[in-house]
Amino acid sequence: MKGHPEDTYTITLDDDSMVHQIIEKATKIKTVGMVDPKELIDNLDSYNPVGIFVDINLGSHDNGLEIIPTLRSHWPFCPILVVTGTPTEQTISRALNSGADDFVRKPLIPDEVNARLKLRMADAAQKAAKEVVEFGDIVIDSAHRTVDGPYGKRFASPIEINLLATLANTEGAIVEKDALKMRCWGQIKVTDNALHRKLHAVRQLLKDISPNVAIETKYGVGFALKYTEQTLEAAS
Repeated sequence: MKGHPEDTYTITLDDDSMVHQIIEKATKIKTVGMVDPKELIDNLDSYNPVGIFVDINLGSHDNGLEIIPTLRSHWPFCPILVVTGTPTEQTISRALNSGADDFVRKPLIPDEVNARLKLRMADAAQKAAKEVVEFGDIVIDSAHRTVDGPYGKRFASPIEINLLATLANTEGAIVEKDALKMRCWGQIKVTDNALHRKLHAVRQLLKDISPNVAIETKYGVGFALKYTEQTLEAAS
């Protein structure tokens, strides 16, 4: 069974088919049941789940904990809950350190499964909201390093996305040059030339996705992100 972007579903990786059924009934959200972690890893781009349940002991297959870092990297805001019948402090600590958000014990208690998933979904939504910034007609997704606009989507480098998000979060106010350097490079000392190269790259990115958003330079002061609405026809 393949998931579709418009569907709402979880993924359950467990060698016991009853677990899939219990989770689906408990959460009232359909689940895509899998047994082999390789099947999931090979098809990550085919799915967009609202939650993932991973059994630690997958029978003849790999330990479920081994794929959690890959799942977390691919879905930074998707709740990951490990499922185990023998939770130990060491196992749970390893799961959380690998990127899991929570765990549920076997035998599964439906009310607990539902409550833990809903809680982690709410947490994930709050985290995602902090990583996504809207400015004018563009959307900046810092986690996935993408910028969307009326002309399409572009990927950006970590520093470029940081620079753009910093300017967007000031809502049009001027950001001083040194403050922008600090936000993008931290304590690393960089030249003005390095900053201007990144600004040039971001300006080009903005031209590719929107006719309305641009970086303005206030000479001797700093930089600001501005939105000036115009028709796409006039800009093309």
